[in-house]
Amino acid sequence: MLHNIKGIDHTLIGVADLEAARSAFENLGFTLTPRGSHIGWGTANYCIMFDEDYIELLGIVDPSLETNGLDVALEERGQGLLGVALASDEPEATHRSLMEAGLEPSGILSLERKLELPEGDVLPAFQLIRLTSSAGLSAKNLFICHHLTPELVRRPEWLTHANGAKFIKSVVVVVDNPGALAPYYQRLCGSINVTLTDNTMTVRFGRGSLIFVNERDIDLLFPGLTIMDEMPPLPHLIAMTIAVDNLEGTETLLKNNGIGPQRIANGTVRVDPEEACGLLLEFTAA
Repeated sequence: MLHNIKGIDHTLIGVADLEAARSAFENLGFTLTPRGSHIGWGTANYCIMFDEDYIELLGIVDPSLETNGLDVALEERGQGLLGVALASDEPEATHRSLMEAGLEPSGILSLERKLELPEGDVLPAFQLIRLTSSAGLSAKNLFICHHLTPELVRRPEWLTHANGAKFIKSVVVVVDNPGALAPYYQRLCGSINVTLTDNTMTVRFGRGSLIFVNERDIDLLFPGLTIMDEMPPLPHLIAMTIAVDNLEGTETLLKNNGIGPQRIANGTVRVDPEEACGLLLEFTAA
């Protein structure tokens, strides 16, 4: 496993109203954790946990405190995907390996957040390594995450979802030139995990993928897509696909919850971004 990177650790979705976002994703059939908050910052989150990865809904609860740029992102780009974290169990070895490969990682950063459990607050702790803009995203939007206290954030009752969700299958990023990013990702995760087809590049991390596409070819990935009149400045994290154990069951649940999912010819079920806090969300069979 090159650089000890195991797969996708989590994705981040920036939301304008954290409690409304919690309700929206519960209506999509997800189980959410109790609320967490970032110590010393004005941001808080709810998480959607799977066996090996998870989704983080991130919102501002105290605008008088530091928001790590979330206020600017929401104002300039609106709600939606903010970033992707890759997973490593050995941050020191990962950092050393990245340095030796000339990939210019940040130092190892420490982060704690408060998780509000019924029996009392706990403090999950993490270590982060930020990657460079050569990866096609800013260092704030693509990083490596190591969990120091995994038992605090992943309880069995949080892992079962009414919509059958199992893991993050893919994240799609719109960039000017996907092919220009190929050398970086070949060095990051090995050439065998990088596939470049015309103007689309797929980078595999474990069972998940990052897919880079240019604006002209978005309709090849998302037939019939009409979600925006004008694309935000690139790079733009546009979509996420979740693998589920029973796609028909997922579609039925969404319909029963008042959501009008769209069945796509490629075998996915698509949810309108208005139902998912600006995220183009698709479900596919695991």
